[in-house]
Amino acid sequence: MSADLDRPGRSATLPGVLQIQAAYWVTQVLDETGAAQNTLNRSYLNLPTGGWHSRASLLAGQQLLADLGLIVERGSLFIPQPTLLNLRGLPPDAFVETLLERILTERKDMWLPTFASSDLVFWERVPEDAKDLLCSVFEDPQRRDTFVLSAARKVDATLLAEIGAEGEEAVVHACREYLNARDRGDLADQVARLSLQDDTLGYDVSSPDCRGRRHHLEVKATRALGGRVEFYITRNEAQTGATDPMWALVVARQEITSTHGPLPMHVIGWLTYRDVAAALPSDAPADKYLRGRWASARLTVPDTKIRPGLPLDRD
Repeated sequence: MSADLDRPGRSATLPGVLQIQAAYWVTQVLDETGAAQNTLNRSYLNLPTGGWHSRASLLAGQQLLADLGLIVERGSLFIPQPTLLNLRGLPPDAFVETLLERILTERKDMWLPTFASSDLVFWERVPEDAKDLLCSVFEDPQRRDTFVLSAARKVDATLLAEIGAEGEEAVVHACREYLNARDRGDLADQVARLSLQDDTLGYDVSSPDCRGRRHHLEVKATRALGGRVEFYITRNEAQTGATDPMWALVVARQEITSTHGPLPMHVIGWLTYRDVAAALPSDAPADKYLRGRWASARLTVPDTKIRPGLPLDRD
């Protein structure tokens, strides 16, 4: 018996549908206490998979779960994580769909979030291995499109959250540079990233200007290319902007470069509430019985609408 059959090796490639299905069967022999590899190997021989999965196939499914962090190795035991214990109660088809979403969202392939602001999937942009896998899982084209769009929006929101902190630091740095360049180092020390203490204020950064006025800056970081920026704005942020004359939305863009290492983040400009108000959703009821309130919205703004620099010392 070869070593690679006894203990599966890690793979960086996109799994096939058979491997995802095999992962479901692996969950059926794992309890919360875990199991040793030898015990799992014996269990795999007796699983009623209808001849679809060999022990090698099930080992590949086990490795997939390990790659996703759903199984961890402690000593000689392979122990399922609570998330996996919850998933194993799903029907096989629902398990496969749920695991596929986790695979795509954790890989964060760049093709996926490009559909976040679209209502259509342009399949010519989808890599062949991903296309084949999605077609194998979803025979219905409409369900396939819905799944991809949902996963795209989830990945996009995660990516924006990850670069949000970098955007806020870039704005803090830009405000301090602005004030230091005008010999107001005393004011530069007062620039504060308030989101670290409270993210419910409706803005992220507080900065004085040279006239002593304090500005409230909501920061939006983006990687969007092609002459536009895309970002999410919450209802609370919009309401703050509508009522606070010192509020502004400052946009920072992370540059996509061919060099290795951290990607540079730069402030590209700012917007007032009035600049984006027309694009915000409405709470108008559909009829007298139905009511709804929007909580967040994704906005797309052309670069030409963005005011250059910072809103400090504006009239």
